[in-house]
Amino acid sequence: MRREPILVLSALLSALGPLVGNGLYAGPTGDDEEVLASLRDGLPTIAYAGYGLELLGFVAMVVLFGWLVSFLARPAPVAAACVGVGGAAMLGVKLGSAGSTMAALSLADDIDATTAEVLLSLGEQGFVLQGFLLGLALSAAGVGLLATPAPRWLAWWPTVVGVLAMVTAGIGVVAPASYVPIPFLLLLVWMVALAIRSALGTSSAESTPAAAAAPTMTA
Repeated sequence: MRREPILVLSALLSALGPLVGNGLYAGPTGDDEEVLASLRDGLPTIAYAGYGLELLGFVAMVVLFGWLVSFLARPAPVAAACVGVGGAAMLGVKLGSAGSTMAALSLADDIDATTAEVLLSLGEQGFVLQGFLLGLALSAAGVGLLATPAPRWLAWWPTVVGVLAMVTAGIGVVAPASYVPIPFLLLLVWMVALAIRSALGTSSAESTPAAAAAPTMTA
């Protein structure tokens, strides 16, 4: 794995964008009436920064999935295809989840508290599906990385944690209150590790096209 600025930047922003953005503003809180009142008051200033960072992270994740597909296409074409399909589906769900929040904001003066809560809950439940699809995409990426010179820990991390993310999301689909997003968060941390590993670069032997396609591993 060579030192690639595109990978470093996209992986870092893919992880930090949603983490920091959601930390700045995670949506209105309180009971149904308080949530509706918050929607009618409009977004607080901090929300624009939070949503902006999440949007930046979304764009970065498009680039990251594109890089993974390109990198894995030669040594692991099936894994690359799974990364592409899973990643595209995950991003589609993420984008679609924002629609319900947009509807709640734009129709805040015309809906009741229960409807507002339902609309916001749709977005929250979309997060569970995102966890499943991200787990699918990155577990496939991990399997693909096993066929490259990437370090074993960098390959096994998303392989194992991605499967755990799918399991916990599956539980969350049937029992939303029981969803545990820890594997999802660990996959975001893996993106940071991927960026750092790429920034550190590799030996000249690993940087050749032949080494990139070879089914061998380096520690």
